[in-house]
Amino acid sequence: MADEPAAWRSAVAEDLLLFARLHGVELDSETFDALVAADYPACLTLPSASETETQARQLLAGALGGDSALTLPLDDLAADYATLYLNVRFQTSPNESAWIDKEGLERQEAMFAVREWYKRYGLEAGDWRRRQDDNLSLQLQFLAHVLGQAQDNDALRPAAEFMDAHLLRWIERYAERVAKRAQTPFYAALGMLTACYLRGLRDRLVALAAAPYPPEPEPQRDPKAPAEEPLAYVPGIQPSW
Repeated sequence: MADEPAAWRSAVAEDLLLFARLHGVELDSETFDALVAADYPACLTLPSASETETQARQLLAGALGGDSALTLPLDDLAADYATLYLNVRFQTSPNESAWIDKEGLERQEAMFAVREWYKRYGLEAGDWRRRQDDNLSLQLQFLAHVLGQAQDNDALRPAAEFMDAHLLRWIERYAERVAKRAQTPFYAALGMLTACYLRGLRDRLVALAAAPYPPEPEPQRDPKAPAEEPLAYVPGIQPSW
């Protein structure tokens, strides 16, 4: 298979950086307007790969104004962001450790493992006390960096390895929890879309980088929460992907 052009790798990296921003800071009016102007998420580089992703894209587009009934004031979005990402009273931590550690604790083994990945590329997370290394936004930024600097298919393999070792171990459970707990359709859809996009990218890397999926790992602990809850905004999604 021929290499994807540098423009493709760059475009996917830009998609990931935007996901990182949307998960990393609350939505402001400038970013909101830019998303609307870009026809987000229809402008994403990778096509929708599943019915779940299609539903998430439709819901997110509606929240950005495609359906005025779903559009919410920025104050409501800011409050939802704070609850989901900062206060995490709904057990929606955006940090890998909370999903991987047996006790559901933050700043555990996953944080240090991710830090080692950053070091390989001469990167560091900054103040880990403010935002720990295994935070979703930082992991997305790192993945964008790996794709953006890749020169050929072989150089994309570390991206697949990082996704297998970290993001894909927890992102789908995280997204499902957020979809159940979010108070706005924007953040309910954003989590689902991020998980689906990452899965679609990893599927693409199977052939593109000759990087097959590793054997299925042992089931990981899910942070404590009611076992069955209806998804607040995305109909038709099964309890387990």
